[in-house]
Amino acid sequence: GTAGTSEEAIRYGWNYAILLAKGPSKDALVPSPMMRAMQNGQMARLEELTRIPSDVQDTLITILSEKLLPIPELNSEVQATKGFNVIATANNRDRGVNELSSALKRRFNTVILPVPENEEEEVSIVQQRVESLGRALELPAEPPALEEIRRVVMVFRELRSGVTADGKTKLKSPSGNLSPAEAISVVNSGMALAAHFGDGTMRAHDMAAGLVGAIVKDPIQDRVVWLEYLETVVKERDGWKDLYRACRDVMS
Repeated sequence: GTAGTSEEAIRYGWNYAILLAKGPSKDALVPSPMMRAMQNGQMARLEELTRIPSDVQDTLITILSEKLLPIPELNSEVQATKGFNVIATANNRDRGVNELSSALKRRFNTVILPVPENEEEEVSIVQQRVESLGRALELPAEPPALEEIRRVVMVFRELRSGVTADGKTKLKSPSGNLSPAEAISVVNSGMALAAHFGDGTMRAHDMAAGLVGAIVKDPIQDRVVWLEYLETVVKERDGWKDLYRACRDVMS
């Protein structure tokens, strides 16, 4: 979901050519994925629920509580078939979110997924997912070196926790979530750049733009946090000079 998601995208829409020719009818009705899931007894997945405007979110209340979708234009309704359910995902740390109403919250069972407990677990998750996406997208790039994935994960973990991995330096945290999903996106984007604009091997300059984009959500506050991290941590870390230069080039 996005800020542009409309009520019709969740409920149903109309084929306006048929609607103008014949008026409201079943032929003119365009079912949404949610309606099809109700009719077929399937699971509907709604991503980024909190990015959808609040009034559109509340369209789900009747669907979840009554398991039906009214179609007043046809004086009818769609009753959910057994097996229908809704899974929605949301990230409450990101900017630009719309808080769920209390009525809608009551109709969901909320499960909060924690970030991986340790670096090795997070690196493993990112590595497996990146390799899977690379095969699915048929990217000609080589699978990224484990060390590159480890660097992205370490940057994210340090900025999330507000302290370096050795515990010696306190850091400011940016406004974004810096989740494993975003780390996967950064590495996957780097692979694509290496494949199509490089020699097929992902390097620091392939990841730099993705890193900056994931971390600097607020152009003022997050920029200060990121530049401070670059100067105090990345610049001084052994073997990270290439990443420092690449990120500075993106920021300049």
